[in-house]
Amino acid sequence: MSNLEEAEQQLSELDLLSSMFPNEDEFKVIDQLALAELKDHVEKCTLEEPSSKIQFILNLEVEIPNGNKVPVSLFCVFPLKYPTVLPEIAIRSPFISRSQQVQLNTDLITYLQKHCTGEVCILSARDWIKDHAAAYISKEQLSSAVQKSDIQKPEDIFTRLWIYSHHIYNKQKRKNIIDWSKELSLSGFSMPGKPGIICVEGPQSMCEEFWTRSVFI
Repeated sequence: MSNLEEAEQQLSELDLLSSMFPNEDEFKVIDQLALAELKDHVEKCTLEEPSSKIQFILNLEVEIPNGNKVPVSLFCVFPLKYPTVLPEIAIRSPFISRSQQVQLNTDLITYLQKHCTGEVCILSARDWIKDHAAAYISKEQLSSAVQKSDIQKPEDIFTRLWIYSHHIYNKQKRKNIIDWSKELSLSGFSMPGKPGIICVEGPQSMCEEFWTRSVFI
């Protein structure tokens, strides 16, 4: 598959997602410049690849055994070679512990490798999450999250996170750190190098959102 064909499939899938989930609280492209570059690449049939990867968030609700629904977010990145290669996906929910999030991500990638390699797969990933994510939510985690929400909402809790990256050198990584901080209204700083260090401060929910995205830094 050529680079242009891959770009066309990426754009078609994004168009489908935006038509299925028109509200920003369901589907949101993070970097509009990357989307503009992708559209320009496809419309003008240029040989030069876009400089930035498509990044977006897909939010959904997962039904748990007691009939209630809990929020789950998929932070997705399209590698330039997607769908020839699988997308990068990080799953986050206040009702799933970080260790279970890691396991859930691993199991999702295993499923996609088996059933979706070489094909657009975000809707398949979403369906799999809706069908399986409840199994990763423990009663203790759910109870703890409910108790915390009764006391103080996550967005009201001031939080400081220290994030260690394997390295922070290139301009795109540093641009992402600055852009995400502004978008999420976070303060802090970063130290380029190997390893790279990022400190973010602000509302807990926004810090956790930044942490989820930093998986791809």
